[in-house]
Amino acid sequence: MLFSVRLVSRQPTDVSPEAWQAVVGEQLKAVKAQYDQGKIRAIYRETGLGVLAIYDAADPREMDQLVASLPMSRYFVDTTVHALWDMVPSLQSL
Repeated sequence: MLFSVRLVSRQPTDVSPEAWQAVVGEQLKAVKAQYDQGKIRAIYRETGLGVLAIYDAADPREMDQLVASLPMSRYFVDTTVHALWDMVPSLQSL
């Protein structure tokens, strides 16, 4: 099942720049691991906002677990997830 996932994070004022960079580094490693596992099909940086990713998860429960497992999850100020429907087979049958 494919999901469109928008993740927006903000650095809290009580987290030092050095500590924040450590979290960002851990986030990058976790995202790379999810990509290598085939859970992330595509990921795009939205300048000044966050990221937009296309996830491939078995079901909504797994999708929730994937997002919650990210090191930055506690810093997400906006998490938007939508299930996607592949319209190509319908178009090909026309």
